[in-house]
Amino acid sequence: AEPHADALLWEPIPYRLAVREGATHVLVLRTRPDGVNVVRRQSIFERLIAWRFFERKMRMPHMYKHMRDQQHRQRYAEDILLLNEAAKQSQADSGIHIRWRSGPGPPEPVQLCQVALQPGERGPEVSNLQTDAGEIFHAVRCGFARAVEVLAPLAHEGGSPLDGWQLALEVFPDSILEEVRASMAKPKPKPT
Repeated sequence: AEPHADALLWEPIPYRLAVREGATHVLVLRTRPDGVNVVRRQSIFERLIAWRFFERKMRMPHMYKHMRDQQHRQRYAEDILLLNEAAKQSQADSGIHIRWRSGPGPPEPVQLCQVALQPGERGPEVSNLQTDAGEIFHAVRCGFARAVEVLAPLAHEGGSPLDGWQLALEVFPDSILEEVRASMAKPKPKPT
């Protein structure tokens, strides 16, 4: 049995594998808005968990070192910088040459397009531990609205910009949330 880990530890923004396997046009959907501190200090809790799980229990000193040195956060920051650089280039450009700290990227330029949530009410960060259906549903609407605004800015007849939020309200009506809440309120059958 081979141990497995969350992709966040090796590829926090999962686009590198696509590029390594030959993708020339990559769309990256980011769940965090620009301006969020991605290189914060590691908490004592994270250090203890990494030591206890990777070093002591799994006997994986290389993985413990990876976590202790915050290499996953360094890679995340590197990816954000690269994606921001790609976003600065115009659509007419033929892509960017990727150079990763861990080594060279593909020989050909790659078109990278990112969609990041907007800061504030229309782009809330949702905790990994969030269970409130309303909070999660609102975040889904926000992500959808932002994607529409970035990817289809002039798709409406007459060339006027689409209102992503209005479209999100139509595609994800309140009735969906009401159904989810109703199903969550039903008592669960007891196992026999």
